[in-house]
Amino acid sequence: MKKLLFMLIAVVLFSCKDRNNATSETSERIDTQTISADTLPPENLQKERDALQTEKATAQASALPATGFSGKYRKSDSDKGTDCNCNCIEVSYDRPTEWCIDKDKMYISARCEKTGENTANVYFIAASRESSPDKPLPWDEFDTNTPVATLTFQPDGSTELDWLGFSKDGEIITEYALYGKKSLEGTYTKE
Repeated sequence: MKKLLFMLIAVVLFSCKDRNNATSETSERIDTQTISADTLPPENLQKERDALQTEKATAQASALPATGFSGKYRKSDSDKGTDCNCNCIEVSYDRPTEWCIDKDKMYISARCEKTGENTANVYFIAASRESSPDKPLPWDEFDTNTPVATLTFQPDGSTELDWLGFSKDGEIITEYALYGKKSLEGTYTKE
């Protein structure tokens, strides 16, 4: 009985020692700073490296706000004391919102649609308000299924708006390309 107990203890001690050696050898072998694309590590090391990179990417993605990015955003270069007229956008995936094309002259109703974890497209729906425009626009001719803008949400909670322009039959209408570009394009901070 004593021999059996002694052998059991010896086996446990040796297996723990081997496990510690294996763990330290693995951590010593994996140095992501020295591994390069030129010198691919053996398959098991490559799997461990891939797992570490996946873990880092997951941690970075979880740093993004979990609100779905809905809400009101103010243009970063605008004065906080000014009104939101043409300085703010509202992102909603549930309902259309109003977007300023030309301050005090032209506004559209638009809808947002997520296209990825941190991206969305903005689609023109209809003119919502128009008063004494410099040049009346042919609103009925504009596509409602082609994005007029894209939004890229940043980890710090801000968003980049890239104005694409109004389209007809899937093609951007160059004659109206600047409408919205000056007033909307830029970086926005969430309020």
